[in-house]
Amino acid sequence: MKELIHNKVRVIDEFFTEFNQIQKLYVEKSFDFEHRFNLFLANLSDYFEKRGENSKESEILRIKSMLQTVKRGFNPSKMEKIDSGKRELLWGFSYNGIESLDLLLQEIYKKEVSKLEEGEEILSNLILNFYQQGVLTDEKLKDLDSIPKIEVFWSYLLSQNGSISLINKKLLTNLISEDIYLLLEKVIYKITIQ
Repeated sequence: MKELIHNKVRVIDEFFTEFNQIQKLYVEKSFDFEHRFNLFLANLSDYFEKRGENSKESEILRIKSMLQTVKRGFNPSKMEKIDSGKRELLWGFSYNGIESLDLLLQEIYKKEVSKLEEGEEILSNLILNFYQQGVLTDEKLKDLDSIPKIEVFWSYLLSQNGSISLINKKLLTNLISEDIYLLLEKVIYKITIQ
């Protein structure tokens, strides 16, 4: 089942906020860093597990395993026993984990935001086209001031125009209907405030 992309972007944005705080703790060499980083990894792993994203969950578990290996006194890259400098090695591998997480979160965020941007561009062109053709007027656009009204309007368009159905099918490859309504609301708002 597809997820509301707007919600997924919001959740990843919240993870970024927490992740940035953890990176600050790392830079400050805070004693709270290790606890917060482990908690963050656990929350992120749970998120990916619940979504069924096994490869992303596996990456989080790899980072956790790497850090646990250092704590147990072994160098994860060489699998040799650590006699001294265990704390420094843990900080080094923590940095490695931070880099991996940053790449993972950036990739997810960019992918989801690009879906929204693509959908917004398609809908902007469509609405502006209808506006130029006189199908939509300033009054009608101003009347579309809520999601329920936008939903009814979109359903009406789908029933009246076969090419809109094709556009809708294209949009539904990446988005769900609720995302489309939210994007339409954004597009209509931008047009009406000009």
